[in-house]
Amino acid sequence: MRSTQRRGLRFALATTVAVAGLVVAGCAPSSSLSDDGGGGDASTGGEVFKVGVLAPMTGFVSAIGTDLKQGWELYWEQNGDTVGVFTVETVLEDDASSPDTALAKATRLVTEEKVDAVVGPVLANQALAVADYLDQEGVVNLAQSSADDITQREFSPLVLRTGALAGSQTTFPGGQWAYDEGYRTAATLCVDYAFGWESCGGFVSAFVDAGGTVPLQLWYPGDATDLSTYVTQLVNADVDVIFAGTAGGTDSSNFLRSAADFGLLEKTPVLANCCTLDQAILEDVGDIALGIKSVAYYAEGAPQVADFVEAFEAKYGIIPSVYAFGAYATAQMLAATLAGLDEKVTGEELVAAIKSADLSDSPWGKVSFDDYNNLVAPVLVRDVVARDDGKLWNVEIGEFPDVSQFWTFDPEEFLASPPFSTTRTGQ
Repeated sequence: MRSTQRRGLRFALATTVAVAGLVVAGCAPSSSLSDDGGGGDASTGGEVFKVGVLAPMTGFVSAIGTDLKQGWELYWEQNGDTVGVFTVETVLEDDASSPDTALAKATRLVTEEKVDAVVGPVLANQALAVADYLDQEGVVNLAQSSADDITQREFSPLVLRTGALAGSQTTFPGGQWAYDEGYRTAATLCVDYAFGWESCGGFVSAFVDAGGTVPLQLWYPGDATDLSTYVTQLVNADVDVIFAGTAGGTDSSNFLRSAADFGLLEKTPVLANCCTLDQAILEDVGDIALGIKSVAYYAEGAPQVADFVEAFEAKYGIIPSVYAFGAYATAQMLAATLAGLDEKVTGEELVAAIKSADLSDSPWGKVSFDDYNNLVAPVLVRDVVARDDGKLWNVEIGEFPDVSQFWTFDPEEFLASPPFSTTRTGQ
């Protein structure tokens, strides 16, 4: 099957809800599970380090789960599952895009599989519940979710965000970039739940702090199938720039198509968050997306991820998404950590070991961790272009290095404020 067809099928699956469970042991090359679920491996003489991976392999974001799984697998297939004195074993659990299922599967990973760490989940409404449970059980969570509060107001010393940046963290630079480009007024359109609130909150707070004004903010429900009424309002808005914070599903495609149909893309520059222009969306909408700018911590066409993108595309026939990148980078961080250990550490000791590991070879670029276990990392300004083979991807046109989840604001004052919402918008 051609890669565009495969991506199209996966995109279609992401718009439906399925109820199913999937347990796959050792999705990366691994040895048999030891009797005690984490002791020595007699066949290698090393010690097993067992990782549970929570990914939405079914449900309305199943395409994300597939990408996450493939990114995780690719690293271990490239490098082998033996790291120093450890053999890494993976247990993949399908969280079915459901908070209840994610919590149930996390419980199974801890109580039955006795994993040493859990990677995932992705969705914000899953992440906080799973993080709280793992904290109670003393198990490290290598988070793949952008939910702000898992490294802010709900901070746990056992949660380390390794596969994503906070939701508002990636859009703060968008507000600053828009102001630096000469835009002074903006309107926003964001999905009406936590991810959209954070996407808009980051852009608006940085844009306003720089000196801009935001006279119009629109919110649409997550299950909206027609965004034309919102796009019409944006067309009629007298502003310099539009910021779109969509969720990365059919809402993103619907927004872009409506924006093209109603002439918005020709009338007013549009700046988007990461998900609006993710790979699945680009393949779905095609040339409509050409030239649209966005802000994200990953760009498929950036030189620093060229080796990863080339290897992923050679194996799977598609350009990797941000979720594949996050899982791959997490695997690399874990491997760098285990390579420097003589014996297994868990809990806060494992978190400290990862934070102090040599991450200079990370595809993230220059990264570090703050006091709340969140990555301080580059955020890229991207542009959609066509490659020589006609496929669309995002290329880097600017970079904000060392971006904090608190941007330039005082962390204590930031955390004393309520989370971003439709009432706390950053204005």
